[in-house]
Amino acid sequence: MINKRRVLITGLGMATSLGLDVEENWHKALSGISGIGKLSLPHTENSPVRAVGSITEADWNRIQHEFRDDAAKEGERRTLFALWAAQSALKDAGLVTSASSVKRQALNSELGIPISNLRSDRCGVVMAAGLGINRLEDIHRWTNKDGKFDYLKFGQEYKDVHRESLVKNNSNRPASLIAERFCLHGYNATITTACASASQAIGTAYRAVSRGDADMIAAGGADSMINPVGLVFFVLLSAASVSAEAPSEICRPFDRRRSGLVMGEGAGIVILEEESHALQRGAKIYAEVTGYGSTMDAYKVTAPDPQGTGAEHAMITALKDANTGIDQIDYINAHGTSTKLNDTAETLAIKKVFKEHAKNISINSSKSIIGHLLAASGGPEFVFTALSVKRDELHPTINLKNRDPKCDLDYVANVKKQRTVRAAISNSFGFGGQNASLVVKKYK
Repeated sequence: MINKRRVLITGLGMATSLGLDVEENWHKALSGISGIGKLSLPHTENSPVRAVGSITEADWNRIQHEFRDDAAKEGERRTLFALWAAQSALKDAGLVTSASSVKRQALNSELGIPISNLRSDRCGVVMAAGLGINRLEDIHRWTNKDGKFDYLKFGQEYKDVHRESLVKNNSNRPASLIAERFCLHGYNATITTACASASQAIGTAYRAVSRGDADMIAAGGADSMINPVGLVFFVLLSAASVSAEAPSEICRPFDRRRSGLVMGEGAGIVILEEESHALQRGAKIYAEVTGYGSTMDAYKVTAPDPQGTGAEHAMITALKDANTGIDQIDYINAHGTSTKLNDTAETLAIKKVFKEHAKNISINSSKSIIGHLLAASGGPEFVFTALSVKRDELHPTINLKNRDPKCDLDYVANVKKQRTVRAAISNSFGFGGQNASLVVKKYK
């Protein structure tokens, strides 16, 4: 049996509808400020979806300016979100002090530690990737005079001209660019498991560091599907809310009036580092990752098991991996999508795992504030989980005014809570029955 090395969280980075800075995101979330607003994109005038958690235009311009060389070539939004969050996390960890103006070949001289103490072949990237549907609303451009689809025209233009090309921005592009930009030559993987992707990316990175395959890995996810094709995709699946209420009030996890998910976009990336490696360089330590569980419902592609069996087993597996008893968990960052099926199934799974102790656990949903970031959702949610473990504060689940009788636990409704968090779980459950649970503990 391989002895597990301890894995610490030493850097955080994110980009959401709340902002581009971790502390800004944190303080707005604690205050219950919603990042969800009115949908206002071209070609969406007739969209039944009214609310989204979009990165602001000012923040998007800032990201493009920061990575202007990459933006000219790699304009796809999720790729630049990933670069922003990765650079922020590496800077927070004290591993990179440079801005993007530093030439790539000179990055090694900008590391915050002596290069002899950071082997690039022992540092890697594990990123989550979604469907990558971008700008396909322009499909009419590739039809011929007879109204038939012109495959040759489509292929040539989309490959050579379209800056959001699927060819140029395939699933592994964010991981590849992060690795290239920051000279991370070691462990590398891209995870595509729907809305569980980012949590499974973090779990995969945790296991790689714990078993000695790497000393440091940047892990998380980035995604953006706020476009006509992405929006209609979730409407057709009967998953997205089409409520006409005030945008900031539509996402209401665990509320009996919840009407579906609200799509968000952005990224969340963390630096996972082996303990002795982090201590040797005097790294700042947020918390420790101690367990990971991954399961499959094997039920339906577009619906969770109503008994929450897969989610239950994911949490049990993570707790076992962490060698942690159920009575040690004080907080759960729930998947909490604001859909009828997910919220009740997750609540039931929590009660099955934690039994009577479930009533003592504080639970919240970050999606109520920033929306559902799809493949990236587990990234920012894990960042919030790490901060809650470090600082003993929990952001509220906003808009929870009419409790669903089947959702009868403590969801930190509407107002932040202060409590000691010895250990926490971050849950992500995706289409296809993908489940991921991560255990985060205070570092001692």
